[in-house]
Amino acid sequence: MTAKIGFLLILAVISTVSALRCFEGTVALDSNDQTSKKECGGMSNYCIQRIDKKTKEMRRECSSWSDEHSMEEKCPMTGCHFQTKDSTFCCCQFDECNEWKGDGTEFKAGETSSKSKAVPSAPKLGDVIMPTAATQK
Repeated sequence: MTAKIGFLLILAVISTVSALRCFEGTVALDSNDQTSKKECGGMSNYCIQRIDKKTKEMRRECSSWSDEHSMEEKCPMTGCHFQTKDSTFCCCQFDECNEWKGDGTEFKAGETSSKSKAVPSAPKLGDVIMPTAATQK
């Protein structure tokens, strides 16, 4: 019983350490504002951005279960892919990569602006320095 609990705990720590971090939120098509960052769940393997010309909005998020099911068709490679005349689907597989312009092109360095109300992402477990007996003396 104890071995099972230990194994599950190790799996939980590994999935937390290796979680993908994506931008999340909705902005106007012409906006250069960054959205907040989010640690994705263990099932998310992609950061995505949906560009909707009808609503004139871009939605950035972690991939969901339904996205993961059809990702190879929607996203054969990193970048933005035309779906219909009014919608474009963008995807990528590394931290904080889902930030494209409304036309699907990449922002250049310095083109985005941070919102003052954006919430900073939590540090990853590997970035946290834990005190040891030597540091507490």
